[in-house]
Amino acid sequence: MNKYKIVNSNNKDMQGYEFRIENSKSLIRKVLLLIAFIFFSIINLKATEQVSDLLIIKNDTFFLKTFPLEKLLIEKRIKKRPFEYNNDYGFPHTGCYRGYIATWKVIDDKLFLLKVEKEDDTNETLDLSDYFKSIGYTPNLIDGFVQADWYSDTLISYDFFMYYYNPKGFYLTDSYYSISANDIQLIFEKGQLIENNIKRIDSYKKGDILWREIKYYRQWFLDLGIKKVKAVVLENNGNMVRVEIKDYGTKKKRVIKKLKREMKIIEGDKDWINPRYWNKE
Repeated sequence: MNKYKIVNSNNKDMQGYEFRIENSKSLIRKVLLLIAFIFFSIINLKATEQVSDLLIIKNDTFFLKTFPLEKLLIEKRIKKRPFEYNNDYGFPHTGCYRGYIATWKVIDDKLFLLKVEKEDDTNETLDLSDYFKSIGYTPNLIDGFVQADWYSDTLISYDFFMYYYNPKGFYLTDSYYSISANDIQLIFEKGQLIENNIKRIDSYKKGDILWREIKYYRQWFLDLGIKKVKAVVLENNGNMVRVEIKDYGTKKKRVIKKLKREMKIIEGDKDWINPRYWNKE
């Protein structure tokens, strides 16, 4: 029984008190729902994933969630965009605010901009020489490629895409937070690649033990649990490895089920994964 509710009361004052209590509870529920709606709306607005730039290193192509050309435009306060769009926003869609996709390549340990394509049906290619002249920046040009001598950054793996959208791809981003040496994948200083810790995909052999910490929701979306999961490599197809999970870090079936859901393991304990997101023992 609701301890605030008064039944069959003839007292007008008490009936008014009951009415105010019920109204207050209703108002609180509405306020909480409104706060939740605003909170998730902000998350959705801020969380729109941006189309990646491409980074080529030898025979590998990686996906960049940080954008070297944007860093130059911001640093030099350059307002002229590589492409114009005939709409009210100045960009093609919310998944590509910058309006282009750039392709980068490391040649002799130096970072070069190969091309910049417009993010629409035309796939228009930017004239790099003309554009850099128009913004007043004189880069080093080699065979028509722009040396990114302005670019300095430390890149880590971006594992949001580990099991979603493109599990074969390896995504990289910068970090605004303190990171350990083990997290670092690439380091650039003024366009020079000075550290590369990305393992070759063919370096993962049958019998290798891999591990990583997997996050899962215990109850509410803010109540995160973490378990260290271990797997053994069974096969390497040149893009991914098939593994067998040996240890979920727990014996609780309910937790294991949640971990499998996070790892997109549908049947059994064997699945294909991108080993570059994992650690090798």
